[in-house]
Amino acid sequence: MEREQAYIPWRFLGGLFALTLVLYFAGFNGIEYLRERKGSWRVNFDAAAAGGPTMTIRQPALGIDGFRVVFEGASPAGLKSGGVAFDNPKLNAQPMDTTPESSQELKQRAFAVPFGECIYQDLMFLPGVVTMNLLGHEIELMPRTLVIDKKEVPWSTPGSRITVSLPAEAK
Repeated sequence: MEREQAYIPWRFLGGLFALTLVLYFAGFNGIEYLRERKGSWRVNFDAAAAGGPTMTIRQPALGIDGFRVVFEGASPAGLKSGGVAFDNPKLNAQPMDTTPESSQELKQRAFAVPFGECIYQDLMFLPGVVTMNLLGHEIELMPRTLVIDKKEVPWSTPGSRITVSLPAEAK
């Protein structure tokens, strides 16, 4: 009894491979577009501003343009002015511990920004969430609201300006 040779439809397999490749690249580029379409947080720090050191927040896609946080009573001595765009998740990446005893949880490392440090950022889909420790205050930038020392401040605050005082222990 002779065995019949299997028929492999090479054209069908080639077409299926090409379709899979096209869908993969379309999906990848679509997700990247969704991830980056709104852009990053742009924060300018001005140590010599009138009224005290000032942080100006911009995120045009969310309609936030020039929201200012003024650190009243803070000394500008030793502070640097500058700007930061929060668009690079690798700034606070930390290599994972690969020892067998390790839980291998992802940990983030703080990095310096003018007036303090960025202690957390989640930039999976921009603009994301950014948490900073600045001049004794915890400031968190989120698309829906600004959080200063665990208190929500709406982006629609009249005058687009908020003044924070030095914490009691810093005075």
